[in-house]
Amino acid sequence: MILDIFKDCFEYSFKEPKTILKLGVLSILSSLIIPYFLISGYYYRITKIGVNGMINGDDPLPKFEHWGTMFLEGIKLFVVRLIYSIPTIIVFSLGTIIFLLYSIQTIAIDKAPSFPTLFIIIGVISISTIVWLIFYLLSNVAIPNMINNNGSIKSAFKIREIIAIVKSIGIYKYIQFYTGLIVLLLGIVSTTFLFFALIGFAFGLILSPSMGPIAMAFSGIFMSITSSIALYLVLNPFFMIFEGRAIALMYNTREDE
Repeated sequence: MILDIFKDCFEYSFKEPKTILKLGVLSILSSLIIPYFLISGYYYRITKIGVNGMINGDDPLPKFEHWGTMFLEGIKLFVVRLIYSIPTIIVFSLGTIIFLLYSIQTIAIDKAPSFPTLFIIIGVISISTIVWLIFYLLSNVAIPNMINNNGSIKSAFKIREIIAIVKSIGIYKYIQFYTGLIVLLLGIVSTTFLFFALIGFAFGLILSPSMGPIAMAFSGIFMSITSSIALYLVLNPFFMIFEGRAIALMYNTREDE
């Protein structure tokens, strides 16, 4: 089942290469408010098609139209993500305050800390990461649940219903899903950067007899520029389409009561 979802999402992501490039341009401009929410709105529409579709179905990619509606859908998605990130922000903030107070107290009494500050830092980061993973998983069920309920934002925060859906799909299945997703995406990123690194290294070797150290600097610059272009124009849009459809198809494997 998980492999079928990944296969479907991979094929779906590259269904229309022009869409990847359009999203890539928006991704480059995503530091601006409007493009950011348009990207989020497109993610919303990808998930909506997935919720109403099926694995290995002939579902189309969303069209770039009705920009105002897509902008509002992006705001909805942003609000859901933001609210689900609040527990992580609270835990990290409290941990940081505790660390600062402990450090100030240690400095004030001019005494070696009885508890290594490194352990506190590791603890804060570890707990914050665990909290983030839990609520990120819940948000990835909340979003398709909201979309499946006519875009009602209230449906994204029916925690009991969200947890029931997660249990219906299966905790173990979700662990498999996210483990596979992380391995897949890390593999794609690593392969891409290795590819451009090899090209940059090859350029450096070709130019090194005549340009010396300048050639290696040029190859490093070349690798940085080309890998950044690939990240924004191809990888970011691919990941967005892949994840949007994947969480929808996972949501569809639930058992309705």
